[in-house]
Amino acid sequence: MIFNTLKNQIKLDELFRFDEKTNSYIIDISIGHYGALYSPLDFSPFKNKDLDDQLIVYLEDSVEDIPFRYNLLLNINMPKNIYDKVKETRGEKEIKHYFRYLYRKKQREIHEFYRSAFGNFILGVSFIFAVSIIKNNFSINLLIWEIAIEGFYVGGWVFLWEFFSLLFLDSSKEKNKLKQYQRIFDSNIIYTYHNK
Repeated sequence: MIFNTLKNQIKLDELFRFDEKTNSYIIDISIGHYGALYSPLDFSPFKNKDLDDQLIVYLEDSVEDIPFRYNLLLNINMPKNIYDKVKETRGEKEIKHYFRYLYRKKQREIHEFYRSAFGNFILGVSFIFAVSIIKNNFSINLLIWEIAIEGFYVGGWVFLWEFFSLLFLDSSKEKNKLKQYQRIFDSNIIYTYHNK
């Protein structure tokens, strides 16, 4: 209920322009020169440069606000006097390339989530199974052993909880991020030039 109320308060038309022909929300990016797309800390040649951190955060936040049923259009606004077709094409490729890189990186993280979840499942089941065998086959009278066995039993359930948490809660957030990255590198990118 609260979530739906908050969602309704976000009016997309106040945040983004909408193109009815393509059913796309337009994410406007205003920069003064082509180099502003890239990280100022990356001194490598233009090919495979890192994108600017603020640009990445802006794009991620914008895409998160726009429902999946709409397409995206990235519109880069720049001064007309610095128009350069080569740099324009390169910039478009670099944005898509960088978000493909983030997509592949996130895929590896999700794979690691599943691997970790499976390991927690094995440990949890093993601990609980071992405790049940010990309880059924051995008589334990010492308090220290009872505490140790109960500790393993609780530990087993903690590992199982971690399994469910990683598998269903954390991985769904990561998968959502994966979809957002894909939306960005699948989006159309255009440049709009204006007089200063």
